Amino acid sequence: LDRTSSLLLALLFCSWISPCLSWNSIAGDKLQNQRLPRREVRRFVVNDDSEAKSSFGTKEYWDELYLGRGDFPADEYQWYFGFEQYGKYVTQHFSKKASLLIPGIGNDPILLDLLQKGYTKLTATDYSEPAMDRQQDLLSYGNYDLENVVVTVMDARKMPQDWGESFDGIIEKGALDAIFLSGDGNFELAAKEFERVLKPSGILISVSGVVPMEKRRAAFENWEWIRDGSEDLQAGCFVLKRPSNLTEAV
Repeated sequence: LDRTSSLLLALLFCSWISPCLSWNSIAGDKLQNQRLPRREVRRFVVNDDSEAKSSFGTKEYWDELYLGRGDFPADEYQWYFGFEQYGKYVTQHFSKKASLLIPGIGNDPILLDLLQKGYTKLTATDYSEPAMDRQQDLLSYGNYDLENVVVTVMDARKMPQDWGESFDGIIEKGALDAIFLSGDGNFELAAKEFERVLKPSGILISVSGVVPMEKRRAAFENWEWIRDGSEDLQAGCFVLKRPSNLTEAV
């Protein structure tokens, strides 16, 4: 993309982002003795900022933001929109026992939303370590069962091999957009990884507004499109089901 196109994409990305209420005011005083989730830092992180189509596709941009030197609040922010607009798809497709992956979580308080709804088997990742620090801060408010909650530094384009077919569902908000803006081929790499780590017939809920529709269709052409969010007024909310048999799908 040329500089003008990159700027337009950045403006579109910003225009669909809405601020959230402070979870600190909802949860009350910080519980000093609250046990935090295991933090399994895996160094599968590639810094290829030179290939990015926009600053929103660079690791430097997100690291700076979560360190408090960016364009948006560092402590917490609901990217695009909050749980009230997509939560019905979560409760519709996932039982409370579901194992859920939230890649590229940033500082979105989605873990708190899910915990409040009774979901406890949660794995949140981001390739920005400061983002994971923000998640640790968010999870230190409130009295939640964090026994099966994992927060880890991870690049969605290359997740551990032993995560294959591990998750009942994936919920991503803007992660695929940022990955698309990080350079050619990266969106496709992440889509393949999503397919690999989901269980057969697993569900992907994707809140996205930047990835071109033809690229999304091509990357998930063998998936069942339960909900096509391309006509949504804000960022689209897409609900897709992974093929039960990848060999047959190909």
